[in-house]
Amino acid sequence: MRIFPSEIIISPPERFTDPFRYAPHPLVKEAAGLIIQEIENDPELNEAFMEGKMLGVLVVSDNDGRIGYLAGFSGNVGGRSHIDGFVPPIFDLLNPSGHFKAREGEITAINSEIDELQASAHHKSLIDRLSCFEESRDEEICLMKTRMDLSRKRREEVRRHTDDPALLSELVRESQFEKAQLKRLKTGWEVKICDIRKELSEIQDRIKELKSRRASMSDELQKWIFSQYIVHNHDGEEKSLCDIFADLGLTPPGGTGECAAPKLLEHAYRNGLKPLAMGEFWYGESPSTAVRTHGHFYPSCTSKCGPLLGFMMKGLKVEKGTQAAAEPIIVHEDSLLIAIDKPSGMPSVPGLDGRFSAYEFLSRIQADLHVIHRLDMDTSGILLFAKTAEAAVFMQRQFEEHTIQKTYRAKLSASASGKKLKAGDKGEISLPLSPDYDERPRQKVDHIQGKTALTTYEVLSVSEDGTAEIIFHPHTGRTHQLRVHAAHTLGLGRPIVGDMLYGGSPASRLHLYAQSITFRHPASPSTLFTITGNSDI
Repeated sequence: MRIFPSEIIISPPERFTDPFRYAPHPLVKEAAGLIIQEIENDPELNEAFMEGKMLGVLVVSDNDGRIGYLAGFSGNVGGRSHIDGFVPPIFDLLNPSGHFKAREGEITAINSEIDELQASAHHKSLIDRLSCFEESRDEEICLMKTRMDLSRKRREEVRRHTDDPALLSELVRESQFEKAQLKRLKTGWEVKICDIRKELSEIQDRIKELKSRRASMSDELQKWIFSQYIVHNHDGEEKSLCDIFADLGLTPPGGTGECAAPKLLEHAYRNGLKPLAMGEFWYGESPSTAVRTHGHFYPSCTSKCGPLLGFMMKGLKVEKGTQAAAEPIIVHEDSLLIAIDKPSGMPSVPGLDGRFSAYEFLSRIQADLHVIHRLDMDTSGILLFAKTAEAAVFMQRQFEEHTIQKTYRAKLSASASGKKLKAGDKGEISLPLSPDYDERPRQKVDHIQGKTALTTYEVLSVSEDGTAEIIFHPHTGRTHQLRVHAAHTLGLGRPIVGDMLYGGSPASRLHLYAQSITFRHPASPSTLFTITGNSDI
């Protein structure tokens, strides 16, 4: 445990951090600052971490009531799982004499054999010969069929002008000969090709066998790894990763247990330290896909750490997540549509977490309500519902065709590394997006498999503290589009205030407001209709 400098006098929190929805406690921020300073002052450490790494700090107290902190990192750094001053892994996969390294060596040997077989000159030669032979065969058969077709047409013409039995018999024999010749041609090529296919098949069957063995060994090794990760909770219980996920009917994703948060908690429990507050932050260069900015805090990933931390925090008094601060306000209603001003923290429709939703709010007023579109739970602003199925179809078609115009207002965090902005600036952000399956619900920039996402913007003002008010016009409707386009270094590099998921500065809510929506009304399709909210961002 590291002890805080004597000049840092900050009371610890009453409840432990909710790792999935938090603003870093002042003690966590101080600890993170000390770790960053330590790394920056050590050239070797700075070089190792500069490529980009998620770090974590855990504020703890010992049996004597002293308050200090632990530091950890996700995965390994430069092939090292142990670095002085940082907590060790829960289970050391990199132990050179361990079972993992031995089995990994066997899998590596299989990979090498597969690569050698696939890259061998003989294998490539067989593939080339087979391709060449099949091409020549197809050309000769095609040529012969063309000649046969011409012969057939000539014979049909002769038959129309003769009834000579001898000549007709000769035409039959000619046709039979050509068919036999085609069969002999096909058979001859099949004999040539068969030998090559047989030899090639032997190699490919061997490759298939090796790949199957590799898959089986990898699956077996992964299960063994998860059985070796034994973690504890505040109540003194212990479980393996396999058992924790199995209790929920799940299989642990690869890399589970290697994030900074579970490493920190497990080290605290093993050493009799009480967890008080925690936070994870990014150090180093930003990746090209995920939204990660040096020094910014981010919540824990849900797919790997959700079930794991849920068990490890058992017995701790955990702070409650943010709830909706108010009920929605109805801003428009007619015979076909109803629009509300949804508060931040309220989901659009019911979810698994049991939060009261906008749909449920309106269902108390209007029966048979139809969902047209949604807003992120943390996004506030104008949300539309239809009162009839026909109106819903009419409106949804406009969303699908991207003819609906939406305006969002947002407050962007100050950022020294982000895009320099001034009032009146306009621009366009085009970054394709796809789900980050390892860290749901985050989205990432994906230039290969991502879907097109286009946003235009206009800066309204920039405050003295560096925050900026901005208007966003999304021309596509991807999940978290505005949040990623604002935060990503290839976008504005300035997360929305309160957007802790993407590294925004702490706030009581997300400062993103769906201000207006313009569309063709089902009752008057030829006229554009606009609904505007009056709430502040």
